[in-house]
Amino acid sequence: MDRWLKTGLHDFQWLSQLAYLADVLSVLNALNLALQGKAVTVFNVQDKIKAARLKMELWCVRLDRQEFDCFPTLADFLLAADEELDGGTVAAFKEHLQGLHFQLGRYFPELDAGFEWIRYPFGDKTHIEHVSSKLPPRQVDSLVDIASDGTLRTTFREKSLTDFWVHVQPEHPELADAALKQLMPFPTTYNCEAGFSALVGLKTKQRNRINVDCDMRLKLSSLDPDIVSLMSQHKQHHSSH
Repeated sequence: MDRWLKTGLHDFQWLSQLAYLADVLSVLNALNLALQGKAVTVFNVQDKIKAARLKMELWCVRLDRQEFDCFPTLADFLLAADEELDGGTVAAFKEHLQGLHFQLGRYFPELDAGFEWIRYPFGDKTHIEHVSSKLPPRQVDSLVDIASDGTLRTTFREKSLTDFWVHVQPEHPELADAALKQLMPFPTTYNCEAGFSALVGLKTKQRNRINVDCDMRLKLSSLDPDIVSLMSQHKQHHSSH
């Protein structure tokens, strides 16, 4: 292993491949972070994946022209080494990018255009007629009510997508439930992962028999407790004290 690494560190092609992978992994890491969070929806994911795949298509075109500015680590290495990549290495980079492009499309297929009303429920008559074949009549009527409500337009600009549909749920429960069903999967998955991480931190070897329900609720809650108010009430957790 040491001999192989020592040899590789003096090999131009090996180092160029390493620099390329460093750039690609940096892009994938940034993409992965962008897909996480409580407010992430399937539409955010679709937009990020679409942008990443389009960039990969452009990068393949630039590779054919021997343009490497989109790979800063590789570009700096080539400039410092004052050498050019051979055709075989460039072809390998291009094949790798095409493989990533395919895999991203396979794992994140494009969302049905019929769900665009969730992202923007204030479309015109043509837009509503287009989605009317995909929604029950009562939900279409609710969509018309929302699209015609100027106050809700203002609310839509002020709130996140999920918060907006929660806001209209009391008045339009069926349509809001249909929208939230599409919006919830990614935030739910994130909360599950965050829960596992919190549990690992709480359930140490020394505390492996405690009931962590209350601790988990406190750890995962987005609400900030009013410590001053709680302390002023002189309340304690144990009623026997």
